[in-house]
Amino acid sequence: MTPGEQRTTDFRRFFPERRKPHTYSRGAAIGMMGETTTASVRTEPVITRYRGLICDLDGVVYRGATAVPHAVETLNRVTSHGVPVVFATNNASRSPEDVGERLRGLGVAPQGWSVVTSSQAAAAHLAERLPQGAPVCAVGGPGVAQALTEAGLTPVRVADLGDTPVEAVVQGLGTDVTWSELAAVGHLAQAGATWVATNADLTLPTPYGKAPGNGALVALVQTATSASPHVVGKPQAALFDLARSRLGTGQPETLVCGDRLDTDIEGANSAGLDSLFVLSGACSLRDLAFAERSARPTYVAADLSGLLAPGLPLHTTAPDCLVGLGPDALPRVPFVGGNGKRLQSVVATAWAARDSGRAVCDHTGLWERIERQLGLVQPE
Repeated sequence: MTPGEQRTTDFRRFFPERRKPHTYSRGAAIGMMGETTTASVRTEPVITRYRGLICDLDGVVYRGATAVPHAVETLNRVTSHGVPVVFATNNASRSPEDVGERLRGLGVAPQGWSVVTSSQAAAAHLAERLPQGAPVCAVGGPGVAQALTEAGLTPVRVADLGDTPVEAVVQGLGTDVTWSELAAVGHLAQAGATWVATNADLTLPTPYGKAPGNGALVALVQTATSASPHVVGKPQAALFDLARSRLGTGQPETLVCGDRLDTDIEGANSAGLDSLFVLSGACSLRDLAFAERSARPTYVAADLSGLLAPGLPLHTTAPDCLVGLGPDALPRVPFVGGNGKRLQSVVATAWAARDSGRAVCDHTGLWERIERQLGLVQPE
């Protein structure tokens, strides 16, 4: 059975408190069925409101060579009960097969999920616009050339350009990208070739800290030319659309999970999808508290286990759940309730205060103190 076919699961086996499967969309908890629905979503796990999950990788499923706590067991529980998952990554350097092998090596079950990359989104974009077999210059890791081949195009490396004219150039991340290749991207773009960038992430997480991402290399080329690329990776809609086509789900039936506000969450909002933001990766609680409306998630959790926990959408937080600001202009941390509910109260309070024009303290150290009080998992 393909992921797109797994859409009729009865969740009563999965979560006994769930009476029957249904879809959930932004705003449906309040207004569609009144207080009864609102009460039910207070107790039902978040994932039961959706029929497909688009999940980021770095900072969500793994950090470096290590799985994020609770990620693998949560994903296995979700997929084993019929909720398909598509892992969507902006990292264009690896092929989906390589990513899949890594996931299986971490203990992710072998079925119920697939992988899409920004290289595939770039190739799909060009395949709709170029003739079958059209030559395209491929700059980046092996995942770029493989995606072009699978889309029916002919990848051409910079070293093999010679007298072969190309109609487009795809620039993706690669650890061995050279100055000559970056110069070739600029020359081709200025000469009229369609320039597609797999993503514009300025940084890439590594076990040693942040490193330059594809966006930094794209910016380097832009600095030396007058050309601008067409970007397909998150937060653009192309990668989300490709992932949803794999799932076979509509917008209200699809949940996005990610750790970056500027790519995963902003992209989900732009694509009309609900999202779960996890604090196990690139962004901090302070970042979330000061997020602009375009980058605010539907739900928040410490890590992927939040999929299996109950929770109301942040924008429906009732006034009696707001905790108020203390004399230090920081949300007070509630003493009662589970950590998930306490986290939601802190975030909703910060947003409500800022939206009403009140000042909220942005001191990094004080927000880190709140993270410790809430017992949040921090990136290594």
